[in-house]
Amino acid sequence: MKPSPGVGAGRPPAAEQVAPRARLGAAGVLVAILVFSSVLGAAVGTEGTAYDGWNNMLSDLGDPSCHVRGGRWICSPGAAAFNAGLVTTGGILLASALSLVVPWGRVLSGGVAIMGGGLVIAGVFPAGDDGAVHLAGVVLALVVPGLALLAASVRPETTWLSRGRVPRGVLAVVALLLCAESRLPQALLPRGAAELVIVASLVVALAWEALRVVGARER
Repeated sequence: MKPSPGVGAGRPPAAEQVAPRARLGAAGVLVAILVFSSVLGAAVGTEGTAYDGWNNMLSDLGDPSCHVRGGRWICSPGAAAFNAGLVTTGGILLASALSLVVPWGRVLSGGVAIMGGGLVIAGVFPAGDDGAVHLAGVVLALVVPGLALLAASVRPETTWLSRGRVPRGVLAVVALLLCAESRLPQALLPRGAAELVIVASLVVALAWEALRVVGARER
């Protein structure tokens, strides 16, 4: 969808004016990111937690038992709180995405909603209890929003998304390439490090888009 033809070179496009509902949804995305970051920091900082960002997966923080899996030591006394944080984060993203359809379009807002649903699944079914279901939740939480961000860069649905296409696309490509690379038998990056870059890329992209909406003028 092309920008409005009446927009002058020095004036912000009409899409920079958003409804209060959209601003509330964008604020919800930022709150979800804050909740996730806080829960992650609390889990890593809990006494007795064995977490090495180079090798351990984030899912290891939600595993309720201490054991060795895949050659790495897993022990997270704060697993219950971490999983509750994933569910909370996912619920907030689900609710927020419904308010962002107008500025972000159905694909990107839908991707955020699916991301939220994936986090809920990952939190309800920790890696140590049901690995297959947990992995499905992780795929929904990481791969789907990456694809949605890429689609919103290649073929933006709204005038709003016509801005920032390059950085949005670069972050999406980084996340998706590392998602694919991490599944190779001989990955270049350890899976823990790759996952951190994937999550960081998605968080930065969504936080930037949310901040744009929050900072826009009310329509």
